[in-house]
Amino acid sequence: MRRRSFLKLLFALSLGTRAWAAPRPVRVGVDLCPYCNMLVLDARYAAQMVTTTGKVYSYDAIECLVDHLNGLSKPHLGWRGPRVTPKELYAPDFLESTREKAALYPVNRMVFLHHERIRTPMGGGLLAFRKREEAEAYAKDRGLKGALFLSWEEVLRRGKERPWVPG
Repeated sequence: MRRRSFLKLLFALSLGTRAWAAPRPVRVGVDLCPYCNMLVLDARYAAQMVTTTGKVYSYDAIECLVDHLNGLSKPHLGWRGPRVTPKELYAPDFLESTREKAALYPVNRMVFLHHERIRTPMGGGLLAFRKREEAEAYAKDRGLKGALFLSWEEVLRRGKERPWVPG
């Protein structure tokens, strides 16, 4: 009986110390975006949500995740995506990621670069970086004058004013 109590205590402690679970690897060419129904074809642009029920959704672009969270629909499809309650949200660091593998980090630790000339799968022009300096250097190297550097809260707020995924 004593051993069983000890094991229960260890299990309870391990659950209590896990504030954020690790993201699951994005499966390029397999995962289907729940918002736009497109396959994830390039992990550098993908995003991921883990719901309160533990369901994992991989998005083909950060823009899809934002519009889905904001409750926006695809008017021409009559589609909103599944109803979700997010627990964890991840975006890939553009510089660390490859087409096949996303280096995912919590969105609240990322800086988002937006410019109309950036080509993303959904055309919203949104990339994520872990460090603002790296985002600024990326924009400067590519001559992206007037680029915006946004926090996650700013990305969500701007998405409520105007959808990130073009109609």
